[in-house]
Amino acid sequence: MNPFPLLAGQRITDEPGFGRLRVVGAVRLSKYTDASTSPEVQTEFITEAAGAVGGEIVGWANDVDISALKTTPWEREQLNYWLDHPEQWDVLVWQRMDRAVRSMADMADLGRYAKKHGKRLIFASGPGGGRLELDFSSPMSELIMLILAFAAQLEGQTIMERNKGAAAHLQSLGRWAGGIIPYGTVPVRKTFKDGNEGWWLARDVDLTWNHVVEMVGKAIAMEAYTAIRDHLNQSGAITPKNHRARLAKPPRKHDPDSRWRDTTVREILTSQALRGYLVKEDGSIVRDVDGKPIMQGEPLIDDETWFRLQEALKERAAPNAGTSKRKDAHPLLGVIMCGVCDRPMYASWVKERRNRRKSASDDAPPQPQEQGRRYLMRCKGDQHPKGVAAPNVPVEPTLEWVDQEFMNRLGMFRRTEVVTVGGVDNRAAIAELKGDIEALSIQLPKLRGAAADTVATQLNGMSDELKALEHTPLIPPQRKVVDLGRTWGEDWTGADWSERRTMLLQAGVVVTVGPPTGWRRPVGERLRFDIVRPDPEADALEEAAHQAAL
Repeated sequence: MNPFPLLAGQRITDEPGFGRLRVVGAVRLSKYTDASTSPEVQTEFITEAAGAVGGEIVGWANDVDISALKTTPWEREQLNYWLDHPEQWDVLVWQRMDRAVRSMADMADLGRYAKKHGKRLIFASGPGGGRLELDFSSPMSELIMLILAFAAQLEGQTIMERNKGAAAHLQSLGRWAGGIIPYGTVPVRKTFKDGNEGWWLARDVDLTWNHVVEMVGKAIAMEAYTAIRDHLNQSGAITPKNHRARLAKPPRKHDPDSRWRDTTVREILTSQALRGYLVKEDGSIVRDVDGKPIMQGEPLIDDETWFRLQEALKERAAPNAGTSKRKDAHPLLGVIMCGVCDRPMYASWVKERRNRRKSASDDAPPQPQEQGRRYLMRCKGDQHPKGVAAPNVPVEPTLEWVDQEFMNRLGMFRRTEVVTVGGVDNRAAIAELKGDIEALSIQLPKLRGAAADTVATQLNGMSDELKALEHTPLIPPQRKVVDLGRTWGEDWTGADWSERRTMLLQAGVVVTVGPPTGWRRPVGERLRFDIVRPDPEADALEEAAHQAAL
C-alpha cells in the first residue's frame, strides 16, 4: 500500500470490490495556498470521476509545493511510488491536465508508460468541463493528448513569465516578491512610503531570529561550522525546512527527521540575506537601476556585526587558522617559543635511558639500564644552524614557573582584552559592480529604444555607485582595548590550563626558552616571560600606509 500519509478525510481501501477498477488519485500544487485548486477541491473532483467510471480509490499521491514545469511525474515523491508499482492500480485520475504535466515531453512519456502497462489516464475536468479519458489504443487520442499538453505547457510558460514580471516590479519597489523564506525571517504585511501595502520580511523574533544571532555569535568566536551544527541539533533548534513548513498556508507537517548540516550553517552565515538584501541563486546581490542593493526585508544583523562575521569566517578558513583554539593542544601551545629559532615548541613524551647509581660499598654487578618517559616541551630544531642543539624543558616545572610569573606580573591588574571592531570592505562590491558594468556595456550597442534607455540609466547609476565605493574601498577593522571589570589574578586562579592558555594568548604573553645548558640549572633561569601587546598607534600607521598604496 501507499506508504505516504493521506489528507484529512481521505480513506484508503485495501481491496476494491470484485471487478471494480483500482483508482489512484493524484493531487499536485505548486504552492500550498491556492484555494481554487486546493487539495480538498482536487480530491472532490477525483472522487466523483472515480465513481463515474466504476472504480474505487485504493490510494492517493499528494504532492504539494511541487512545480509541474520544473519536475517530471517521476520526480514527485508520492506519484513516483505508484508509477513504480503499476501492479497495484488500474486508473490514474487528476482533476485537470495541468495538475499532471505542463510539458509535451512529460505528457508523451506518461502516455508511453500508460500504453506499455495498459493503464487509463483520466482528467476529471477536461476541455469544456467534461471528463477526459485518454485511450492510447488510438493514434488520434495520442494526437489530442499532445495538443492538450502543448496548451498546458504554453499556459505554464505564460504564468511563469507573468510571475517573473510581477516579481521584478515588486522587487523594484522594495517589496518581498515571494519565494523561499530566508531563515530568521517571517513575511508580514507592511505599508510602504508610497502609501501602498505589500509583503516584507521581518525578523522572526518569536523563534528563528534568536538562532541566527546565536549562530553569528559562535562564528565570530571562531567556532567551526560543524560545532555550530552540533549545537543547533542538540538544542533542538528548528531547521530551515521546518521553518518554511511552519509558515506555509496552511502549515505543513513538521519533519522530525530534518537535521542541521554544516553546509546549511555556512550558507546562512555567508548570505547577504542577513543584511536584508535580495540575493540571486548564486549569492550575488540584486541591484536597482541606480546600482544600489535592493532590500527585501529587515536586516537580521547590523553592518558592523556583518563585517566582523565575515572577517572571522575568513580568518578561520585561512591556512593554520584555529591553532590557538585547539582544545587538545598542550597548555602553552602558541605561548612558549624556542629562543634559538623563534618557533613554537611542542609537548611530547620522550623515552630516556637511566643507569642505577652504584654506591662505593656496593660490590654487586652493574644493573641493566632502565627505560623511563619524561613529558617535555621541545623544539624540533629543523631551523637551527648546524651544530646548535634544540632546547627542551620539562612540562610540569615550566607550568609552575609560568603560574608564578603570571600572578607576579599580571595578577593584580584589571583584566583587559583586545577586541576587533569591524570595518567596511567595499572591494568585493567594487569588483562585482565592475563586472556588471562590463556586461551591460557589451549589451548596450545591441539594444534599441526603451531597452537601450533602461540599460543606459542602469549604467549611469552603477557608475555613480562605483565612484562612491572607490572613494573608500576599505575601512579596516579597528582594535580596541576593553576593560572586563575584574583582575587577571581572579580569573587565573579558578581556571584550568586550557583556559589559562587562552588568557596567556589574550594578554600577549610569550615565554622564550634559552639554549640547553644541562638539567642541573633551574628551569626558571632558562625561561623569559614577555608581554607583547598590540600598539594601536603602530596599527593605525600601518593601515594608513596600506590605504595609500591602494
